Amino acid sequence: GRDAPGVRRWVLVGLVFSLGGDVALLWPQQGFLPGLVSFLLAHLCYLVAFTRGTSWLAWPMAAAAYAAVAAGVLSALWPGVPAALRGPVAVYVLALAGMAAQAASQWRTRWGSAGADLALRAAAGGALFMLSDALLATNRFATPLPAASLWVLASYWCAQGLIGASLPAPAPKAAQDQI
Repeated sequence: GRDAPGVRRWVLVGLVFSLGGDVALLWPQQGFLPGLVSFLLAHLCYLVAFTRGTSWLAWPMAAAAYAAVAAGVLSALWPGVPAALRGPVAVYVLALAGMAAQAASQWRTRWGSAGADLALRAAAGGALFMLSDALLATNRFATPLPAASLWVLASYWCAQGLIGASLPAPAPKAAQDQI
């Protein structure tokens, strides 16, 4: 496509890892840690994709905002997170916040350019992923939420859809043959 080299591949690999996480979470107890690891790898893939063409955390305000949100969510959930999961959950939240902040940084650096609308989709996808996981973790580690599955899955699928939709359309086949 017309995107930076590798971006499409990293997003695709992130989606595959997310699918792995979805499958693992079909078994909520036994699959939680494998699902967490799979989603961690997905966020790292998205993070790599969002650093293509944009400096790491080019918008410090986004980094600060997402760090504050991550700290707030972790502090609210920490008492309910089992000791064995505290390390993996903390690493996961750090990666998730970094991915969302980088997506917002990408949008900010492209503001006013031709790719700003696509970067806005990635930034919205990152924010919705944070929301989805905060809802999921609150429901799991703090307090049951009414209609939790509805809100978690709706925000999750919107996040994934927006991240996928942040890629430019592939070049037409004839244009690819000329390259």
